[in-house]
Parts: sequence; C-alpha cells; structure tokens
Amino acid sequence: MASVYLSHHPLREDTMQTKPWLPAALAGTCAAAAVFFVSNASTPAEPGHPRLVQAGTMSTARAAHQATLLDSGQVLVTGGCGDGCSASLAAAELYEPSSRAFAATAPMSEPRNSHVAASLPGGRVLVAGGWSGRGVTGSAEIFEPAGRRFVPADSMAQPRAAARAAHLADGRVLVVGGQTAAFEVLASAEIFDPATSRFTGTRPMSTPRVGHAATALADGRVLVTGGAPSRRGDVMRSAELYDPRTGRFERTGDMLFPRRKHASVLLADGRVLVIGGSDGRDQQGRYHSTEWYDPATGRFTPGPDMHLARFKLPDAVVVSRSGDVVVAGGDRRVERLRARQGRFQLVDGGSSGAREFATATLLANGDVLVLGGYDERIVASASVWLLRAEQARLAQADAL
Repeated sequence: MASVYLSHHPLREDTMQTKPWLPAALAGTCAAAAVFFVSNASTPAEPGHPRLVQAGTMSTARAAHQATLLDSGQVLVTGGCGDGCSASLAAAELYEPSSRAFAATAPMSEPRNSHVAASLPGGRVLVAGGWSGRGVTGSAEIFEPAGRRFVPADSMAQPRAAARAAHLADGRVLVVGGQTAAFEVLASAEIFDPATSRFTGTRPMSTPRVGHAATALADGRVLVTGGAPSRRGDVMRSAELYDPRTGRFERTGDMLFPRRKHASVLLADGRVLVIGGSDGRDQQGRYHSTEWYDPATGRFTPGPDMHLARFKLPDAVVVSRSGDVVVAGGDRRVERLRARQGRFQLVDGGSSGAREFATATLLANGDVLVLGGYDERIVASASVWLLRAEQARLAQADAL
C-alpha cells in the first residue's frame, strides 16, 4: 500500500483507501501534537463572530483549482477537477466582486489540476504544470485580462504536478518540487521570468518534496517546509530557504512536527505561520497544531492550536487586512487566528462538506472569497462563500 502515501494527485490519494473516511470527531490524531480533538458539532462559534455566507455558485464544481486576484479586483479561477476528481478541467472563469457573478473566459490550452498560478506584472497570470489529460504536464500559459484569453508561454524543463510557487522580489516566480506522472518526487526548482516568458533552472532543494509549502519572506528568500520525499510515505519535519542572490537552497531549522498538505503564510511581523497538515496517515493523521517560523533565528516554535484538525488546505489560507489569519480549507467550518488575541475562533456558518483543496482569496474590498473543494466522498463543490469585511470589523470592535 505504499502508493497510498505516494500520490498527491487529488483523486489517487483518496480513492485507494479501503474504508470510508472517519467522521472528524473520530479521526485519529498524531499523538505528538498533544492536542484535544474537538468535533464540529461540539465547538460553537463565539458571540459576535462574523458569519460565512453562501454567495452563489461557479459555473462548474471544482477542487484542486487555483484562484488568483487580478489588478482589476476580479478573481481568475482556473482548472481543477470535478466529482471523483478523475478528470481535469480546462475551463476558467472570472469572479466579479461588485456583482458577485461569474463570467466565462476562453479555456486554457489544456486541462489542469494541482497546478500553480501566480500573478505577474501588468495584471497577467502565469498558469503552469499540473495533472492533465496526458498525465502530468510541463506546459505553461499566461492569462491576458484584456482579451480574457490564455496565450502560450515557455514550458518548464520538468513536467510537474503539486508543485508550489512563490513570488520573488524582482517579479520572477519560483516553482519548486512536486511530482511526475510516475509519482517520482522532485527536488528540482525553476524560475519563470515574466520579461522573457521563459523558465530557467536553479539549484535543487536538499531533498525531494511533494505536499510541501512555500512562502516568500520579507527579506526576499523563500521558506519551503515539510512534504514527503518519496513514494514510501515518509513525511518530513525539515525546512529550507531559497536565496535568490545565490540561487541556492540552504537548510534551516526543523519544524516541530512532520507535515504535508499543510499551509503557510507570511505575517506582518515577518514571521511565517505553518498551519495544519497531516502525518503519513492522511485523514487519520490530521493536525490541529500550528507553528511559528522566525527568519531571524531560523527556528520553529509552537503556535496556537486550531479548533479543528485540517489538511489539504495549501491554497485556502489568507491574512486579512486586520492581520487575522483566515483558515478556510480542510473542514466545513472556517476559523481565524485573532491577531490581537493570539487564538483561533470559529466562524459561524459552513458548507456540508470538508472543503478539501478549496481556495481562499482576499479581495480588494477586504472580503475573503472561498471557492469549491471536495468533501470526504470526493464530491466536488461549485459553491461560493464570503466572509464579509464589514462583519469582521464589527466583530473585532466587539472583542476589544
């Protein structure tokens, strides 16, 4: 059963299990996390907390897609997979916050899920890699908002899915790790230059990684954490830093727990918050825990525990204008880390499913847009949810 742990294809990693997923209240947790597991039903939100509200649907159900904020304030939604996650989508659409409506764009040149998407100067968006109709693709394309169409870009040297991308300070994009169609885990990294629309190689990581996270730091370096190094199902505590001045990765301190399919975000004080994920048991090894990374010391320290254990949330965490960290993936409920109080608080409202491989996007007006994802049965959702900025401000004032 090594392949259960090997694959980070959204379908393959889930459908090879022999039993239905355990309910959240019964799922096993990693003993090392040393936290108390709280079920959805037994954890009410606090009074005065904002509510997550449903705000329509996308044109199609999606999970393992990408959602990218454009300079116009619109959100470009690309690819993903539908029910069962057996086929990738080429369809793309634009969300308009003022009308809360979606408009179709021209499709991508090929279907993609578990791909990367990154905003570029001039309002364009790079879309690259992912699982496609031909297995894993190395192709890339650029969305041009003026014509609402995708144009070809230089392909990556290495076809890869489930890679992670991070912006460099000079406008280039680092794409790191992932896996091939044969489930080989990759240590390689490439850099996309929007001035030339071409990828160039850079030095590899110290170890292959898939299910990892990558976050650009305030000093221009990129922190890469955790993931699995091979098909054997090992999950890593290790982390490393990419320095664009030298083009090299260097090891930094280890995380407190091995994590994959987690999230990480940069905070206003320059630290990184690493959130949730799982050990090698996937659903049965999900974490409540978080940890802080301090670039000044190169060390990880314990962060506050979430109310709910979560994984498969790498693109479903954002930092709000107030500095709160909104965690929208890996469970039907949303919670946020209150910047002033240093603890997580559940948000009222939620969907009927776990919202795994969903996306969360901070809109220009301060709202948080949550799109799609799939539930424990691998049923994808077209649902659209909003955490309203004005509600968040009222709740923050009530808490002071």
